Order: sequence, then structure tokens, then C-alpha cells
Amino acid sequence: MNQQQSLFDIEQTICNSKSQKASEILTPSTRKILQLLTSQGIHKAVTASLLNLAGASPEIVQYVAGPIVTQQNDWEQSIPAWVWCAIAIDRLDAALEEIDKGEIGKLASSSEVLALMMPITFEIPLSPEWTDVYLWASHDALTKHRPFKNYNYDSLWQRIGTDPIQYKKIRSDYETVASDIRSRVVKHAAKEGWGKKSLNNKQPTEKPQTESIVQIEQLSLFS
Repeated sequence: MNQQQSLFDIEQTICNSKSQKASEILTPSTRKILQLLTSQGIHKAVTASLLNLAGASPEIVQYVAGPIVTQQNDWEQSIPAWVWCAIAIDRLDAALEEIDKGEIGKLASSSEVLALMMPITFEIPLSPEWTDVYLWASHDALTKHRPFKNYNYDSLWQRIGTDPIQYKKIRSDYETVASDIRSRVVKHAAKEGWGKKSLNNKQPTEKPQTESIVQIEQLSLFS
């Protein structure tokens, strides 16, 4: 089944199930198709529109549709391509989990923290505390998505050259930046009209799926 046919089937399923809850409309097979298409690079506007049609909460739709937050400097282009794909996958996974729980999440994923912090690490030195946050987020994203074939991810901490960093050690700082990222993503998407009942005017575009909306002066906590 090609991508276009898969999207048509998902949209028809959703349109024929308007009396159901979002968690009921998004059946296991529908979720698998969405996850597959997301891993293949489907535009986030399509995914967000489908979740909106399914009746997902505005905040969840906005999180999926919103920009990727990163630091605008000369090192932004150094972020590996797999990170962009990982962010889309992580956002969809979070959205589906939140729909099932009937809750709205507060935190962005480790891949998003990685995308924000990587350009900064090339520009200014991080404090020891934020270095730990960066290393933990990098390790978590890498071991979850495993972008490189035939790589021993079990020995990643040894390859990094440090003892394993426990989440409880970096939790406060990590959740501070992860919640800030998600808040910015949602607010930006809301300004663009995402999360409304009708999104007929929202069509996938060829614009980059990243947008730098964080400036260095707003990140003095990293210095």
C-alpha cells in the first residue's frame, strides 16, 4: 500500500467515526500506519491534521504541528538528520500515549532537548550540570532510535567516556528545559491556528520542518 492510499484510508476511518473518542478512532492498525508514515518523513502538518480530525485535544495537535526549537547559530546545520526524524516520531508517540491516558503532557522529548542543546555546545561551554543533561538526552535519544546500524549501543556510556548518568541526577534541570521547549512549541502552533476544529486552510507545505525560535540570551542558564 502506498503512502497516498494509506493516508486516504486513515482519513476515511476518522471521518466515519466522528461519534467515537480519539482513543477509539485511532485503532492499533491506524496507529501503526501513522507511525510508519512518520518514520518515513511524512509532513507533520498531515499528522497533526489527522489527529485534529480524530478529536485529539488542541494542545496535543499543537505539539505535533509546532516547530522544532533549536538555537539559531552557525552550528544549527550540524544537527544530524536522524534527530529531526526522531523528534517527529517522539511527538507522535507522546501524542498517542496522552490520548490514551486522557492527559496533556508537559515535557518535550530527549530528542528535542538534544536538538536545542547541540548547537549551543559548539558555541559556548556548558556548566557541569548542563553537560550532564546534554549527555543524558543524547544517550536516551540514541538508544531509543538507534540510527546507526551495527553499533554497540550497550557500550555507549563507555564510548562517551563517562559513568552512566542517572535521570534522578538531572531531572530538575532536564524537566525545566523540556517543559520550556514544549511550551514554546505549543504557543507557536496556537498562534498559527492549530488546534481549532477546522483546519481546512492548513495544507502541508515544502517549508523546512525546523524553526529557530530560541535566542541565546534566553538561555543564560546554560552558560
